[in-house]
Parts: sequence; C-alpha cells; structure tokens
Amino acid sequence: MKTPGRILSFVALISLLAGCGSSSVEVRPDALTSTKKIALIQVSEPDSYVGQDFGSPAIMFGVVGGAIAGGSSENARKSLDQLAAEAKFHAGSRFTNLLKDELIKSGYKVDLISVKRENKTKLLEAYDNVDASGADAILDIAIESIGYATEHPLLSPEWRPASQVHVALVDSRNKNTIYSEKLMYGYHNPFMSGTDIDAPKEYFFKNKEALFADASKLVEGMKGSVDAVVGHVVLKLKK
Repeated sequence: MKTPGRILSFVALISLLAGCGSSSVEVRPDALTSTKKIALIQVSEPDSYVGQDFGSPAIMFGVVGGAIAGGSSENARKSLDQLAAEAKFHAGSRFTNLLKDELIKSGYKVDLISVKRENKTKLLEAYDNVDASGADAILDIAIESIGYATEHPLLSPEWRPASQVHVALVDSRNKNTIYSEKLMYGYHNPFMSGTDIDAPKEYFFKNKEALFADASKLVEGMKGSVDAVVGHVVLKLKK
C-alpha cells in the first residue's frame, strides 16, 4: 500500500509539472499578410547544455527523487559544454543565423536587434522599449534548455537530443501577440503543455556511456535540435 507521504509526493510532482507549460497563440493569417519586415531579437546563448536523466528510476519516487535524478547529471552537463565548445557549437548563434536566413527565403525582410534580458530562458515580459527599427513585428526566441535527456525509465530510457524553446511574434505597433508557442523537442511529458517535436531515432543513445562515446554524433544531435525548431517556426510564419 502506498504511504500518504508517497502519495503526496506524487501529487506534488504532477502539480509541479502541470505548471511548467506556457500559453500559446495561434498564428493570425491577417497579421502575417501585413507583416513585411521582422525585427529578430538575437537569441541568447544558454548558460549550459544540460543532461537530464528523467529515465532514472529515482524519478518514480516523487519530487525529491526527481530533483536527485536531475542533479545527478552534473558531470553530463560539464561534458556537454566541453564537447559543444570543442565543436564550436553555439545554440544561440545557430538559432539567430538560421532563423534570419530562412525567414528571408520565406519573403520577409529581417533586421537583427539586441535587447537586455533579466532572464534569458524566458521571453520578454513587455516589448514597449524594444527598438524595432521600423519593422512590422518583433520575433523573440528564448532557449529554456537544450542538450540531451531521457524520458521514462521503462518505456523510453534512451538519451535523445532535447530542448525547450519559447517563441513569440509581436506586432511592433500595438504590441499584440501575433503568434506564440512553447516547443518541446525530443523530450516529451504528458503533464507539460507545449508542442512536441520528435527527435530522429538515429540520435538516440542507449546510455550515457554511448552518448559520450561519439562526440561528433552528440553535437550533430544538438544542431538538429536547433534546426528542427527553426523549421517549425518558419513553417508557422509562412504566408
């Protein structure tokens, strides 16, 4: 029989995960029709590339176990950072450059702008002070996390590229949100709201040892994480 404490921990875990989502706004076609020029805010580099072991059995024992499972991957975080640096992989720069190129291909004019952020993992709270330089809309991208993760200790224990990214397109004139979405690449959780994007099975690794055994493939998986999210956003903004 489950103890009351165990039940409370499980309920707390459900509540915690359920609160990790974000509201979304579907694209308004009429707004896209009148959008010719986009001011793209340069995407901030993540402080660290994270390895999150949600496939650990410890995650099954409530919030404390989940915290231990996430904290146990400190060495993985350091290794991911080192491998990314050696490969000259910078997620923020890749997001920025690829978004600019693909939006231009889609027919938009794009200006790169920079802003000061209090929290680089979140979208800006307001855009009143953003200098859009005559653009019709402001595109804001925030990387909440990027790296690798496992998903479930029994059903999906493999390490796969994983990222959580927030995106918003805001009308630069009235500051109304034209489009917003949270994208979850690779790692999916039924208690977290967001749009799931599957990672290719070719970048799944059986365990942490296999993950770090092929540095080139590991970094390619993270590059694919960025590319897939950019592809999704550009498709959403296609006129």
